[in-house]
Amino acid sequence: MKVDIQAKVDLFQKIMPLVMDYLAANSPDNALSADDIIDFHALSIAAVLENDTNLTTPQQLRKGGEVAAKHIATWVRLLRLDHQARGPSLMAVTMGAVATGDTTQ
Repeated sequence: MKVDIQAKVDLFQKIMPLVMDYLAANSPDNALSADDIIDFHALSIAAVLENDTNLTTPQQLRKGGEVAAKHIATWVRLLRLDHQARGPSLMAVTMGAVATGDTTQ
């Protein structure tokens, strides 16, 4: 991978509040579920895999999905360790910054 992890975290903290606000605004009761958030990101991953010209067979696409699942599992492990060591989760910190109006993140 070429992009620094901190750059990815910084981008997450900028776009995740927008994603969550947009999804909530488009739900019937203005409520948001984890399933909606995960489904949005699954759509994003699927669009990347579908557009990858190196993945030409169903087996290759399935393997691409497996690689994505491994990335997700790795991030879950890293975020849980960080959460245990530091306290608030990345999601809590990200959404808390929006709630307080702090844009320095």
